[in-house]
Amino acid sequence: MRALAIPCFALLLAACGASDADEKQATKGGLPDVSEYDCQSVDSPPVRKNPIDTACATDRTCSERMVSGHRSAGGELGVLAPENTLSAVRAAVAIGSDFIETDPRTSKDGVLVNLHDPAVDRTTDGSGDAANLTLAELQALAIDGSKFQGDYACERIPTIEQVLALAKGRVVVLLDANKTDRVDLLVEAVHATDSLDWAIFDTDDTAKIQQALALEPKLHTMIRVADAAELDAELALFASHPPVLIELHDGADPKALAPAVHAAGHRVLYDVFGVDLAAKFGNDPEAYAPVFDSGVDVAQTDRPELVLRYLGR
Repeated sequence: MRALAIPCFALLLAACGASDADEKQATKGGLPDVSEYDCQSVDSPPVRKNPIDTACATDRTCSERMVSGHRSAGGELGVLAPENTLSAVRAAVAIGSDFIETDPRTSKDGVLVNLHDPAVDRTTDGSGDAANLTLAELQALAIDGSKFQGDYACERIPTIEQVLALAKGRVVVLLDANKTDRVDLLVEAVHATDSLDWAIFDTDDTAKIQQALALEPKLHTMIRVADAAELDAELALFASHPPVLIELHDGADPKALAPAVHAAGHRVLYDVFGVDLAAKFGNDPEAYAPVFDSGVDVAQTDRPELVLRYLGR
């Protein structure tokens, strides 16, 4: 997925004088204490702090500007907690995110886990592909939380059911189905955790969406489109069950395509990782102004805490 086409080079130049100390200080401003979401909070997870009505996340007519935490509370540019962990889910709740994005993939024994890469090497102390490791083997690995403040010794690769169970009532989960063909397991996880109101099935594969809706007709969905023709075709395909979000991807320009999405009565979600990279050097929330000015309704970001600060939340 491509980041928002804004003058990031100019942002980088403006921020290049920021020191590591400046960045750490700016990052800390206004954030909850890490004890609210790291391993110290396992037995007392944060309650929902989001001021927006809970129904807004799945209401395509809602006009609120919203935030989705990439890999829960940030991926490789994130500063809150290790990606795709339960601590990251708690961090997203603690800062008031509207959505968290997940990366379901199956273990060797057919259990859906939340892991972005095919291999465990980058994020744990282990090695090998998740598809060749059982759940027990995966959850024996320690998560690398060394770059974050806080205690993450308890963290292991979570199952999707664990993520959904923790998120329910706190933050809406985007279930990215692009990394697995086990649509049945994704729907089963939603049913097992009674999370229909707190989950959105998300993929660029329309056949997977059709399969998921055949299993659960009330499932919330998000489609992904790259141009006006694809937008029209997919909205026609799902006319009887419209998506609650539309992601613009594969180089789509929000300034060009967002008006058509809005005219059809829908909302735009967009990845803003280019802005996140610029923000890494200056921690300036105003860097995200062009994102929303371009017509984006939901910014998917590695820096949800900064986007929320820009939105005054």
